[in-house]
Amino acid sequence: MKIQYLGHSGISIEDNLTILIDPWLNDNPLAKIKAESLTKVDCIVATHNHFDHVNDIPIIAKNTGATVISIVETAEDLSTKGCEKTIGCNIGGRVKLENFELLFTQAFHSMTSNPSGVIIFFNNKTIFHAGDTGVFGDMKLIGEMYPIDLAFLPVGGYFTMGPQEANMAIQLLKPNMVVPIHYNTFDVIKQKIDQELVRNTKSKLIILQPGEEFVL
Repeated sequence: MKIQYLGHSGISIEDNLTILIDPWLNDNPLAKIKAESLTKVDCIVATHNHFDHVNDIPIIAKNTGATVISIVETAEDLSTKGCEKTIGCNIGGRVKLENFELLFTQAFHSMTSNPSGVIIFFNNKTIFHAGDTGVFGDMKLIGEMYPIDLAFLPVGGYFTMGPQEANMAIQLLKPNMVVPIHYNTFDVIKQKIDQELVRNTKSKLIILQPGEEFVL
């Protein structure tokens, strides 16, 4: 499966279908592609409704016919902005979809409805996108219940975890691989990320620049 970092918190997961998480492209100074250029997207997951996570979702959904999946209130809001196919979920158990499953987790952040992270179970891989969050103790429970192949964790500080807190999150989650996200887009979240992020862990650090990809 191909994993591409779109920039900021945006992720593309591509195998027999394409899943996007929190794509923010058009006003993102570091993004390498525009929302209008995406032509094949099956599902878009939104972790919460801040502009830097959802503003481009209606454009992408309209152009591709993608289904938008999020917490109920976020799905309802996006449906009023032109997203014709939405699925509203909540934090809790697995949601079984046609070609994959997902589960929304807690996140600790501000927004107008519940912020969340998301675990995607797709073609024998378990992928965790933490959304925007600080570190919290139940990350240990998440890692124990759903052994994680790949985790996307915010590291920019100011609005989310910084590197110190993200290192503790990695110790709690114990993912096989970690990709840092939500940093360097703005001056207030500039960070120098290196192997210190995974110190005292067995996780492999994969640093991607916007537009870069790897095979999971």
